[in-house]
Amino acid sequence: MSAPLSRGPATRLREHNERVLQWRQHIRDVRFRQRLMYSFGAGGVLCVLGVAVPTALTWRRFDMAPINTVLILLGIVCVIGFVGSSWIETIRHAGPQPGTPGNRLTREELELNLEVAIENRLIDAPPLDIPIRNRQFAYSESIPEELDQLRKESHRYRRRHNFFQLLIIVGSIANAGAQAFSDTAQPLKSIIIGLTMLVAICAGITGYYKFRERSFNLQQTADSIEEHANAFQLALPPYDSADPAANLALLTARVETLRVEQRRREQQLDQPPEAREPAV
Repeated sequence: MSAPLSRGPATRLREHNERVLQWRQHIRDVRFRQRLMYSFGAGGVLCVLGVAVPTALTWRRFDMAPINTVLILLGIVCVIGFVGSSWIETIRHAGPQPGTPGNRLTREELELNLEVAIENRLIDAPPLDIPIRNRQFAYSESIPEELDQLRKESHRYRRRHNFFQLLIIVGSIANAGAQAFSDTAQPLKSIIIGLTMLVAICAGITGYYKFRERSFNLQQTADSIEEHANAFQLALPPYDSADPAANLALLTARVETLRVEQRRREQQLDQPPEAREPAV
């Protein structure tokens, strides 16, 4: 059904944006529930392995009952969490479809509807003929949200980097201490092997995903965008022109350039070392 003529271009565009935001929120909810379910499942599997493998290696040589008791309790919690999250994912597979309460969709259907909503917005946007200055003003008003998102991602990568670095430090120290007593107790040899594998795995993860570099790039981009936004608000150079439209256009161009540079740095981190070398 075509939109009523009484609705202005801004209202129609806002309705398209609301639909897109609703679909994206539903998809985030589904992803969160699925990650929660997978996390409980992985935790249960790790608890089973944590009980079975050390017990088999130290059978009749070391009493693993206290450790196994804790792991079994954690495994039971993970199993209960996995069953509960699976039930929620089955019963509440997705939030209601906007405009049709009670209609539950799969994640694939939600993503398809999101693409359709974005396509409808692209089709309907050109006839709306929103003035360029209004688009630039809306873009500048979205900068605080963009800064918040960049900082959240930066903090998330920083926490991951610090977590794996802490495991490497603690694992290395514990490994060195266990090696000093490796000749006195047989179970310590298994502990040394486990600690060595833990340190190697953590080092490999941090080296492959480059959490520290990603966090630094995101924080640097957020600081640069905030610097330009503050200069624009306070009419500092280069946003001290007498023409407000020129200042707004300059801010839009600078911020978009910073965002493009950030995406290029992210793509560069995903490439192998030889591909990251600048071409001569």
